[in-house]
Amino acid sequence: MTSSASGHRKKTRFVSDLHMFARRSSADVMQRAIEAAVSDSNAFILGGDIFDFRWSRWSSHKQTAEQSMQWLRDLVSINPECQIHYILGNHDANPEFLDRLHVFTRGVGNLEVHPHLLRLDDCVFLHGDIIDAPIPFEHDFHEQLNVLRQKEEERRRPPEIQHALYDAVVSTGLHRWIAHVANGNQRVLDRVTRYLDWAGHGPSAGIRNVYFGHTHRPLDRVPYSGMVFSNPGASIKGMDCRILSIERSAAPLPATSQETSN
Repeated sequence: MTSSASGHRKKTRFVSDLHMFARRSSADVMQRAIEAAVSDSNAFILGGDIFDFRWSRWSSHKQTAEQSMQWLRDLVSINPECQIHYILGNHDANPEFLDRLHVFTRGVGNLEVHPHLLRLDDCVFLHGDIIDAPIPFEHDFHEQLNVLRQKEEERRRPPEIQHALYDAVVSTGLHRWIAHVANGNQRVLDRVTRYLDWAGHGPSAGIRNVYFGHTHRPLDRVPYSGMVFSNPGASIKGMDCRILSIERSAAPLPATSQETSN
């Protein structure tokens, strides 16, 4: 997806990986900050895994979808002048939710859905599950990524024993260490850079800043391969999560990509 700003600087903010409705999510403590940011922004980007269907505390995907849509209805009503962009992740690609989401966007003017990425001026935003996708960057990469996301959604909901084990990991803080070891900068930034090059959104296309989630590991403006990378972290108990203020170029820049505007 490609978007551009007008000639003046706009207030833009980004958050990802709230994992709402998972019982280990700490998104509730960020709710007021999110609402305040939307009230004071021209653009607000939700970077995927905003809701968590696999680990939801609700008893069915239908209930989780209903709660998710209510949260979005409330969010878009806060500031009709704020354009909200929803980039899908691997935990919120539930088919029932997506059907409802696409119907809802047709009735409101300030919510757009992006299956893979979004460009605004010299910034590009993505969820980041491309990092762990075991598929090559070829012409059908996005189609294969969608298949992987759907397979994730088709998995059996975790039994209580898995929830208990996950709770134990979180209580010890081991999940922070796992995120740090599994998502080292070299591997993550190399993979994201190669993806953006394939998608036509690298430095040669005018991209200077990259914002992504998924890894649950905050990054604060780390330079790599001619771009600067940032990650807000994840709203999981014991982990850090921030709403990032975005530095956007005031001048529109040319863009080419593997995806086109709606």
